[in-house]
Amino acid sequence: MSRLEGKVALVTGAGRGYGRAVAMVYAREGAKVIAADIERDDLQDLARLMASNRGDVFTMVVDLSKPSEIQRMKDEAMSKYGRLDILVNNAAVSPWKTLDETTVEDWDYTLDVNLRAYFLTSKFFHAKMNEGGGGSIINVSSMSGEEGTIGEIAYSPSKYGVEGLTQCLALELKKENIAVNSIVPITSDPASWPGKPLKYTSMNSKEVSAVRNQFVDYKSLAEAFSEAWVFLGLQDGSGVTGQRFFSMNLTRVLKEDGWGTSVKWRGKLTRAVYSPYDFPKSLRFLHRTVNGIVEEHQAFDLPN
Repeated sequence: MSRLEGKVALVTGAGRGYGRAVAMVYAREGAKVIAADIERDDLQDLARLMASNRGDVFTMVVDLSKPSEIQRMKDEAMSKYGRLDILVNNAAVSPWKTLDETTVEDWDYTLDVNLRAYFLTSKFFHAKMNEGGGGSIINVSSMSGEEGTIGEIAYSPSKYGVEGLTQCLALELKKENIAVNSIVPITSDPASWPGKPLKYTSMNSKEVSAVRNQFVDYKSLAEAFSEAWVFLGLQDGSGVTGQRFFSMNLTRVLKEDGWGTSVKWRGKLTRAVYSPYDFPKSLRFLHRTVNGIVEEHQAFDLPN
């Protein structure tokens, strides 16, 4: 497969999980992949996997909470390849804390990585994408970008912000022939996901390996969603832009109806529609304990 032959793609948070799967698929499709992550060990493991699969990857350890690091990432990427065609803003963090537990530092770090970094990568790279004839920016979002819950006092606002940023960028960068879309890793109906859940945001390699069998692996993600990722990677300002997609739903439509179905998304934007819904009787939510372990709670009763 070589649908991305000649393209250069940057994927942040590429060391594990969803980001690793995107990076692997793009390399398999012929792209030169720049994989950025804060975890050096994860990037080294990704590089070994890429080498065994004859994928072309250039890894960079980057702290996306620091603007100077994002500037360095841009400079090194341009020095290496001189162009960028696809930017996947995927890296995200979540402290998994309640309002009283969340510190100002927790809030700032979460918004810096999950939202400001998406703004800065777009700001730093769009001119080079324009020089190359256009390209595609893909912002990885979340169901938390439309519904808040306990334990996401910083994470959920950051994802709401990603949706607004996506719309603004889609409007502003269309004249540069750059598409900007957001994508949610799962389906619009989580209950219909046929396999294991995605790993929790911010889980490091050590935490994931200890409970590896609980979560879907990157190979399964790549198999399930590759069509959606390639489709979005090939968009530009004249194609599909300003849309919000769910990985599984988009993949299903493309496989069943073909890529020609994209005509129904062209020339349209996705508006945030705030529809009232009932308060849940109980909540499933995640919480990070004092010893740093993320636990799932399923029976938090709310008052009437």
